[in-house]
Amino acid sequence: MAFTLVLGLAALFQLVAVLMALRLNTIYRRRYAWLFISGAGVLMTLWIGAGIVDTVQHPPGNIIWEPTLWVQTLATLLTAILFFAGIATIEPLFKENEAARALLASENALLNLEVQHSREEMMLAQRVQSNLLPKSAPDVPGLDIAFLSRPAEWTSGDYFDFVQPDDETLIVTVADVCGHGLGPALLMTTSRAYFRGIAKTRNQCQPIIKTWNDAIAEDVEAGDFMTALVVRLNLKERFIEYLGAGQNGLLIEADGSFEELERSGPPLGVVDDFEFPCPKPEPLTSGQILVLCTDGIHETEGKNGTQFGTRRIANLIATHRDLTAVEMVKRLDIEVRNFAVAAQAHDDLTAVIIKVT
Repeated sequence: MAFTLVLGLAALFQLVAVLMALRLNTIYRRRYAWLFISGAGVLMTLWIGAGIVDTVQHPPGNIIWEPTLWVQTLATLLTAILFFAGIATIEPLFKENEAARALLASENALLNLEVQHSREEMMLAQRVQSNLLPKSAPDVPGLDIAFLSRPAEWTSGDYFDFVQPDDETLIVTVADVCGHGLGPALLMTTSRAYFRGIAKTRNQCQPIIKTWNDAIAEDVEAGDFMTALVVRLNLKERFIEYLGAGQNGLLIEADGSFEELERSGPPLGVVDDFEFPCPKPEPLTSGQILVLCTDGIHETEGKNGTQFGTRRIANLIATHRDLTAVEMVKRLDIEVRNFAVAAQAHDDLTAVIIKVT
């Protein structure tokens, strides 16, 4: 009778533990783990039940004090109690885990909303900035013009523009704000407004770049600056002049030789009221190609840390000088992509090519 009572208690604890495990499975959807546990509990319950039936049909009689049987029976009861206690103890942990999961899901949803909101804002900033840059090259008789503009991120710190104050003059600039991303893009937007206002009222490089520098120096903090190259093409008298503020360019002749348009002063915004020199006019002849690039192209890194460099740009354009400006820009873009080790550009890429026809 005592064996039957002990085994009955063990079966009861085991059965309750199985029901609790199945309940946890229903609440917390941990199907595989709890089905395995429940299955093990059911098998143990059946084993205990078989033991109860055996003791009822075959009473132990004179072996009721056999120590081995009592140890096995009490161990069975203890196992069932521990199984029940384990299931009962682990349920609060699942409650805490479920609460943490719900909180994490809520915070993740909020984070997704913030990311989506930020993404929409960046897309808007990209669209606004894109509208500020030229959509197409100006149609100027005697000049074949094309450009490349590829930001490293959503927005770009690079700037290029064309201004025609009159029918005989084309003013071109390519500029690069220090860094890339939203901050430089905002400075680029401000610089664009300055440049267009200045270039339409002044017809020479020296007053344009000096006034532009003074305006930017008032807006930027220490350490912020913008490199720029301003080129003026006089189509009537057939000459060009240029000034570089921390930036240079290339002039490739019809025979394939090239001249580097050296910088004439510090980047814009570094030195307030800086006196840029008066540029020296150079003849504008058929077959010349003017290449204006930002540092993103010059400093594109290839294997072994080598950079694309000025000479590689000059040789590439000189080799393909029979192509149109659009085709040369495409060729330059392809060569830079193939040269780069990194799949994603680390800096904004901008180039303007002007071919004198």
